[in-house]
Amino acid sequence: TGPTLRSPAPVAPSAPAMAAAVAINHLRPADDSLFEAPVAGFASAANSFVEGEHRVIIHTVEGQVKRGTIRDADLLEDTISLEQQSGFAPERIPGKRVKAIFFMLAAGARQPQAEGSKIRVTFNDGRQVAGFSQDFKGPTPGFFVIPADTRTNTARIFIYRASVQAVAEG
Repeated sequence: TGPTLRSPAPVAPSAPAMAAAVAINHLRPADDSLFEAPVAGFASAANSFVEGEHRVIIHTVEGQVKRGTIRDADLLEDTISLEQQSGFAPERIPGKRVKAIFFMLAAGARQPQAEGSKIRVTFNDGRQVAGFSQDFKGPTPGFFVIPADTRTNTARIFIYRASVQAVAEG
């Protein structure tokens, strides 16, 4: 289960804490289960913001593969800022050019628990990925998949619906 924003005991919060709680609760979906992310730092596609620093591999619709790091990113923004080497300005990749973002496992981390329906995603270029997803049926512009292949170093994949030809369950 993900972090909770509720206090276990009644406590009088400070004014800044109240303002932060109001701002966060304003973004919280009506269904709390959508807010809780199975892996720390990951959101559901209903909330496409990923907190923290993540090693990623970005696949573009043109077939490019870019490796680097993203920090505190909304995956549905107009651009994704990818840091490829420290000390250099991040590359700003237009979101409409991104096919999928592969989030790599942190050193020593274990594969996330597979949850949701087993699916096979076929991209517009014919490539496929198989895994498990809880939010692939939604109306959002993207969804998360946990890879079915547990031998991979990929924790999770964010797939942009515009780059998908078909999704098959089972």
